[in-house]
Amino acid sequence: MMLKNIKIGCASSATKYGTRLDTTIVKLEKNAIWSGLFTSNKFKSAPVEICLEKINKNISEPKVLMINAGNANAATGKRGKKDSEKLIKEVSSLLDVSGDSILPFSTGVVGELLDTTKLSQAFKRCTDQLGKNSWKDFANAIMTTDTKHKIVKREFALGNQKVNVIGVAKGVGMIEPNMATTLSFVFTDLKLSKIQLKKLHKDICDHTFNIISIDGDQSPSDSSIFATTSEKKSDIKKYHRKIKNNFLEVFRELAEKLVLDGEGATKLIKIRVSGLSSYGASKKVALKVANSPLVKTAAYGEDPNWGRIITAAGNAGVKEFDMKKLSLKIGNYPVLINGNLNPKYTEAKGKKEFRKKTINIEIKFGKAKQSALVMTSDLSPEYISINSDYRS
Repeated sequence: MMLKNIKIGCASSATKYGTRLDTTIVKLEKNAIWSGLFTSNKFKSAPVEICLEKINKNISEPKVLMINAGNANAATGKRGKKDSEKLIKEVSSLLDVSGDSILPFSTGVVGELLDTTKLSQAFKRCTDQLGKNSWKDFANAIMTTDTKHKIVKREFALGNQKVNVIGVAKGVGMIEPNMATTLSFVFTDLKLSKIQLKKLHKDICDHTFNIISIDGDQSPSDSSIFATTSEKKSDIKKYHRKIKNNFLEVFRELAEKLVLDGEGATKLIKIRVSGLSSYGASKKVALKVANSPLVKTAAYGEDPNWGRIITAAGNAGVKEFDMKKLSLKIGNYPVLINGNLNPKYTEAKGKKEFRKKTINIEIKFGKAKQSALVMTSDLSPEYISINSDYRS
């Protein structure tokens, strides 16, 4: 699958990962439109600050994404911002576009200055490579401690034409749902207005990237870009549900790939909470369970210790919590029904579910229709090993 009017160029800066690709330039032609969502962490990296200044400007020339992996350029003060702006100026000259049409992204270690000499050379090689590198190269080049690249491709029909969607993402740690988490870039050739694109982006992220949590920590570099090359026109109003559902599946699959590749992760845990009066209350309970070290370590050990699940839920601080109404399911097996232990539930049934790659947990408080899903990973010794020696 190819998207016309998008060119990718990748190179190695030889700063952290040896000869591995770690710098990328993506060039979109002038009809492209983009939407950006960024970390809500008060501590923001220099590239995020620059993106926030530029993302809503009306640009009638080619648009460029400039990405480096290995260094987040965060907590680097005025020097960090100047370094990003210096690289933007160089790339704008090489590609003959204005600086306002270039968005920078950096991911990796916090508190270290960019090696602008090596990155300048690498981005020059990226411009020389434009149109020669693949989506796989792009996905590999943005990885940090990821163990595998993350790409999702989808094609769907609208009337008599095919619409293409391609997404790449990275991120395995410092993932907490308050924006879009990590770095993600999704592209389509369906023509959308700026307003339509921004609304779809926000709505979809709220139900995909914003429902995943690996360790409860939020990066200062989190960024999500959704862009269209505006090649294919269609009746957006007529096909709105189909369009949204197909985009949703791409974002959702990327989100699941992020969780499954979480630092040290061996399990994908899906927690659905329903029966409360609001989505916010349901999500608050689900997140409390998802971020519980006791629940996560039990999942790693394949121990269906459901007492940890309801204890975490009770600690969420939701006023509506009523143990007499609480029902709990692990996979297909009811454990509690309206606060009472199900006599048909056995430890063996719970163990069977916790041995699966994906563990489904359902907490229900009543008949209210509001529900929330949160996805997380287990907590393994490997997570501790990676993060106790992250900068080496």
